[in-house]
Amino acid sequence: MRKTTKVLSHGVARAGGRAASTIVFASILCLAAGQVGAQNRPTSSLMMASPGAVAVAQNPFYENRLRTASPQIKSRLDALTAQGKQRNWTFTVGYTTAMDYSLEQLTGAKEPASYARRGPQQNAFAAEAMTLERNYSMVNHLPPLVLMCNAGSASFDWRTLGKVTPVKNQNPCGSCWDFAAVAAYESAYAIRNSVMVNVSEQHILDCAGAGTCAGGWYMPVWDWMLTHKVVSTSALAYTAHDGACPGGLSGTYEDVAWGFVDPSGGVPSVAAMKAALCAHGPLAVAMMATPAVIAYTGGVINEGPMNNLNHAVTIVGWDDSKHAWLVKNSWGTGWGLSGYFWIAWGSNNIGYHAAWVQAPSSRIVINPRLLDLIAKYRLIPNPGPIHEMSPIPNMQIPH
Repeated sequence: MRKTTKVLSHGVARAGGRAASTIVFASILCLAAGQVGAQNRPTSSLMMASPGAVAVAQNPFYENRLRTASPQIKSRLDALTAQGKQRNWTFTVGYTTAMDYSLEQLTGAKEPASYARRGPQQNAFAAEAMTLERNYSMVNHLPPLVLMCNAGSASFDWRTLGKVTPVKNQNPCGSCWDFAAVAAYESAYAIRNSVMVNVSEQHILDCAGAGTCAGGWYMPVWDWMLTHKVVSTSALAYTAHDGACPGGLSGTYEDVAWGFVDPSGGVPSVAAMKAALCAHGPLAVAMMATPAVIAYTGGVINEGPMNNLNHAVTIVGWDDSKHAWLVKNSWGTGWGLSGYFWIAWGSNNIGYHAAWVQAPSSRIVINPRLLDLIAKYRLIPNPGPIHEMSPIPNMQIPH
């Protein structure tokens, strides 16, 4: 079936009585869905019309912002919409709150070299750690964890089961890696314990050694959380600035395992991603964010294959009819579909080094044998500054 794209114009008054149209376009084939309803949040900018008709932009939030946009913003949108018309993009763009910042302030995914080759070792550890956790839960008479998800379903969304925490905002700080790690963990905790928690990204930013506002990576966060407990946001609020690690913090949240969806690296297959989403919950992944992504307001991002990456996000579901992933971002609710977006399978390198994390049961203490397992696999609970790219050294855990 051929894609049909309709260009829609919004007149904007300018000096001299002239009007320049900042155009917002959309495909009638891939329309926004999976919207999270919330007070004072922007709703979907697209409405499904009758067969053969065009999609109509109906989003007061973005329309109001456009009325007061600077000439520079309008020029950027004009360029993006012209590009989208030429390339048959199936998503809309508009004046999102993210457009007030640069790509560097909104992204920050920087992969340490050691993690690119760590997959097989990490997944071997994860398999043993998960077995240890299951056996320990049985000994302590905890019921088995049953995930209500079927990888064969045509669509799935962890939000419908109440296992996804609210969208957050990393603000002008390249800490997407931090927010992706925390978002996946918070969902894993909700799945395991049926409780929503609000984990402190600032504690991780200041103390985990996984990165800074200049960039980092989500996997070292989970390494650190194997032997360190993170506090809640109420105990240490997010400031969007690097800070010294405060002393005297008594945290609650730690993990017991994490693993790669595909230990060989790269972008896993769609089938593998669905299976991991069902087996473990929302996944932290890397992707390539572009100027068009910053301006995204709805539809399915389909910029096409890319080789680079600069951003970390959390996949929470899929839709076969869209051939797309449903993704939670960390740019606040004034962007996209109240902070979420749809992205086509294979576009923008989405899913690169997809990984899952396992939270423990809050009803029992973590098995002390986990430390022996960490020592066995020589994992690093604190990987050090992000610029260090050395191989994984030996590590001894005191008993």
